[in-house]
Formats: sequence, C-alpha cells, structure tokens
Amino acid sequence: MVLLCHEEAANMTSQQELVDNWFLVPEEHDDLKLCAQIRQMAALFLPPAKNIKSYTILPTTGCNARCFYCYEKGTKPVTMTADTADKVSLYIREHRGEEKVSIRWFGGEPLVNAKVIDRICTDLKEHDVPFRSSMISNGYLFDADMVHRAKELWQLKRVQITLDGTGHTYNQVKAYVYKNVNAFERVLRNIELLTAEGIRVPIRLNVDHHNMGEMAQLVALLHQRFGANKSLSVYSRVLYGERTQEESALLYEKRMQLEQQIAANGYGQKQKLQKDIKLNCCMADNDQSVMISPSGYLGKCEHYIDREFYGHIDSLEHNETILRKFKERPAEIEACATCPCYPQCVRLTMCDNGWYCTPERQKERIYNTIEAMKNEYELWLNKNENDNENDDEAEI
Repeated sequence: MVLLCHEEAANMTSQQELVDNWFLVPEEHDDLKLCAQIRQMAALFLPPAKNIKSYTILPTTGCNARCFYCYEKGTKPVTMTADTADKVSLYIREHRGEEKVSIRWFGGEPLVNAKVIDRICTDLKEHDVPFRSSMISNGYLFDADMVHRAKELWQLKRVQITLDGTGHTYNQVKAYVYKNVNAFERVLRNIELLTAEGIRVPIRLNVDHHNMGEMAQLVALLHQRFGANKSLSVYSRVLYGERTQEESALLYEKRMQLEQQIAANGYGQKQKLQKDIKLNCCMADNDQSVMISPSGYLGKCEHYIDREFYGHIDSLEHNETILRKFKERPAEIEACATCPCYPQCVRLTMCDNGWYCTPERQKERIYNTIEAMKNEYELWLNKNENDNENDDEAEI
C-alpha cells in the first residue's frame, strides 16, 4: 500500500515508483493473463506437502438443535466411537511430521460427543503432540467445568457461535430438543464463561429478511450485556438461498448498516491486507488439510460430510480423482475482467457458495479491502508515533 499526498495523487503518472512497483501499468496491459502466469509460477516453487497440519474433526453429525436452514438436514446422524477416536489421534501423530497441529471441531454439534474430544486431546498430550483447537458450536452444552477443560485439555482458543436473532426468534429458529428452556439466555451465559477464560468467541449473525429487522436490537443487547470485551467479536452472514437481484441488493445495504453498528460498538473483526499471493481457496484445495468424519473417512470439505470421501484412516489408499475434483476451478465469468478482487479470488467448482459471483459479493470484498487499508494505515501511524516517542526519550 502506498500513501500519496494531494500533489502526487494529482499527477500519478510522473511517480516512477508507482510504475516500478506495478501500481501503474499501461492501459492495454492484460492483468488477468499476468495474474494467471504469476499463480502458475508461484505454484511451481511450492514444496510438495508432506505433512498434514490442519484437521477438521467431526465427533458426531448429530445435533441438539433443529435449525430450519441446516445444510446437513436429512443426513443420518453418526457418532464417533472410542475406537475410531484412538485411530484418529494415531492418524494425526503419523501424518503431522514435526508440525504443530491445528484442530477444528465440527459437527453436527461437536459437544454432543465431548468425550471423544477429551479422548483425542488426552492422547495427543500424552504423546507430546503440540496442538491448538477451535470449534464451530451452538454453545448450548458448555458449562463452567467443560469450559475449563476446553481451555486446559482441548487447548481451545476460539469458538464460533451463531445467533439467529433476539430471544424469541433465536429459540424458535434453533428449536432445541430440550423442552421449557431459555436457550438464548443459556448460550449468552456460556459466551460469558468462554470469554472469561480468554477463549475468543466470534459471534456469527445469520441474517435474512425474516430476522434482519431485529439484528440492530441484538447487537445493542450484546453491547449492553458484554460491554468492551476483547475476546468477543461479531459479524454477519447472509443465509444461503435464492433471491432476486433487488432482494440481494436490499439485504446487502441493511447488512452494511449492521456492520457499521457492530464496528461502532467495538465488536468488528479487524480486516487484514493479504500479504502473499493467494494460491488456494480453503481446506478443500489445500494438501495440508483434511476432514475426518465420525466413521474415520477422509474428506476435503465440511459441506460434504457423508460423501465425496477420498480415503479412510485405516487405509493408505487415496482416491486421486476426488482430490483433483476438489481443486477444479470453474471458467472465469464476465465479471472477472473488471473485478479489483480478481488477483486474490479463488473459486472452486465443488463449492456451492464459491463458484458464482454477485455484485454484492464484489462490493463486500472491496469494502473489506478498504477497511483493511484503514487498519494498516492506523498501525503505521501508531508505529511512527511510538518510534518518535522513543526517540524523544532517548534524547532526554
């Protein structure tokens, strides 16, 4: 990122440094072709992945909630056994090399089978495997003892919890299997327990037209309840589903207003500028990541929890066709030619939410980039101020 004064900005073409560093290129320059060439060259210099560093483990596909929008609806619940858990920890030990392990607990609701998490983490600790973990959870089943165990045994650093609205809406949408409970209040209490232990809790707000009207109230409630909590952050995401272009545009505008409220309350997630060229999209096309199902099958994406497996923890054989399938990219679309996000955008054919593009998605990525630039500039200002203060103290 380059900062220009008004005079420099008024006559950019005379700034040789902008030309030398590719901020300015000839108007007829083929940006897409250059980007493709750089990606191909960068990939050639990547060393082959010998070890697996990142593991998404599903202790169960069962869940204690019945959300109407769940993409796993209709999937037969499968729960990991103690025997499979032992094999999973052995698989991690045999495939991590000397790397520190990153584990993400997923489900279903992973806490429905918390004893398997205990078992795997205990085995890894007994074998001196360095690891840290995160979790996607609805947060309902936590209690004080489990939170303490999560911090000490599970090495849990982060738990993403979804809120679908204020109390009445949340309880209706989640539709927990328990009767006569205030699930909303219980989850808020558990968020308090988690953040009190220093475990970060990013709260995901799933929004759509049915609940958008009360999300501002929810953010205000969170601020009233948690105040300035450094372990807490909040962000919104639109539920999957078909909408007209007008509906998508309206929902986006309302979301951006919500995001501004979140930032004003101090709960916004700090955007970061991408430092390196992006060569893969996510765990699906990353050779150092794996998903392990409750039955021990090996997969590449949490959205394919009952199919498209490429292997099993009991076998050394891998289905290379499926592995290649998860790396396939769709043809470029017309929007790619003028999209400023193109150099850092990697789409995958197998991703239901990742192969297409919308005007709102482009706007949001541009918005996030601008916010990242602001954050980078703020860090630079603070560093300069601290350096000047240190110089003044040295002179004194």
